[in-house]
Amino acid sequence: GLGDVYKRQCMVGDTAEHCMLALFSDASFAGDLKDSKSTSGAYLALVGPRTFVPITWLCKKQTAVSHSSTEAEIVSLDAGVRMEGLPAVMLWDQVIQTMHPNSKSIGKWKDQKDPEQSLDLLQYLESVDYVPPSIPDQDPRTTLLLLEDNDAVIKIIIKGRSPQLRHISRTHRIDTDWLNERIREDPA
Repeated sequence: GLGDVYKRQCMVGDTAEHCMLALFSDASFAGDLKDSKSTSGAYLALVGPRTFVPITWLCKKQTAVSHSSTEAEIVSLDAGVRMEGLPAVMLWDQVIQTMHPNSKSIGKWKDQKDPEQSLDLLQYLESVDYVPPSIPDQDPRTTLLLLEDNDAVIKIIIKGRSPQLRHISRTHRIDTDWLNERIREDPA
């Protein structure tokens, strides 16, 4: 009834370096009956072996009509990563470095077959037109886990392209190449 009281209980049972950010992303396809626009949804939580704490959420009507649930899901994933995921990663990186400064283990990537050759190639490539980054390197313990329930979206992001969705850069202003690059090339 009207006198019911609701409260949220969260569990934090791990240190910061053993936790990661998890972004759940979803979309409603053509959910608005008036204009057939979809709605993007995202839910960001801090998770660990004995930790689950909701941090923030996102619910936003999309600006253009999506032609498939896959298109609506990609738009939702992009919004969640840009508006909630990446800003939280920058904050969580600072938390980890502040709470656990001595166990920081940033190292260069090395090829398991020939570590010497990989390091030499990496050093050479780093010296070509080097521009220093505007933000410091991210701690390798800082992780953003993206959770997506649409198989087609997962395949498109892994592959890095979809000829059927080449129009979304114009209609939704979504760059799937950027999303693919963030997922495949960011250190975390």
